Amino acid sequence: MGFGKAFGFSLLAYIGLNFLFIIIAYTIEGTLNGLFSAISANPLMILTILFGPVIYFPGEVFTLLVNQFQLGIVASLLIQFIGFIVSPFVGALVAGRMGENKGGSFGGWFLTSVVSGVAMAILAYIEPLMFIPPATTTTMILVLISGIAMGIFYGCFALLFTKTEYY
Repeated sequence: MGFGKAFGFSLLAYIGLNFLFIIIAYTIEGTLNGLFSAISANPLMILTILFGPVIYFPGEVFTLLVNQFQLGIVASLLIQFIGFIVSPFVGALVAGRMGENKGGSFGGWFLTSVVSGVAMAILAYIEPLMFIPPATTTTMILVLISGIAMGIFYGCFALLFTKTEYY
C-alpha cells in the first residue's frame, strides 16, 4: 500500500505545484488571459503545464536559474525556474513521507517522474509543433531519459525523507 500511496500523493503534489507556479508566473507577467486562451485553443497544452518540468534535466534547471540571475531577473521566468526545482522536490518529499518503506518511497516518486516523461513524450508525438524546435524521435527519447534522470535525482530525496525503519 505504501507504493501506491506514495505514487498518488506525489503525483498530486507535483501536478498541483506545477499548475500553481505557472499560474503565478503568468499572473506576474500579466498574460494569464492569454494562457487560458491558448489552453482553450489547444487543450493538449494543459499537459505542458502539468508535466512541464520533466522536459529539463535537474542540472539544466540550476544552470538556467544561474543564467537568469546573471542576465538580470525577469520575475516570471524566475518563478517558473524556481517551480521547476520546487515541484519535483516537494513531490519527492511527499513520496518519502507517504511511502511505508524506502522502496515504496523511491518507487512512488520514480513512477511519478516516468509517468510525467511518458506524458510529455506522447505530447511530442501527437503535437510535435508544440515544442521549439519541433519535436522529433530524438526529442521524445530525451524527454523519457530526462524523466528517468529526474526520478533518480529527486528519488534520492524521497529516500532521505522516508520514515525510519528499524530492523
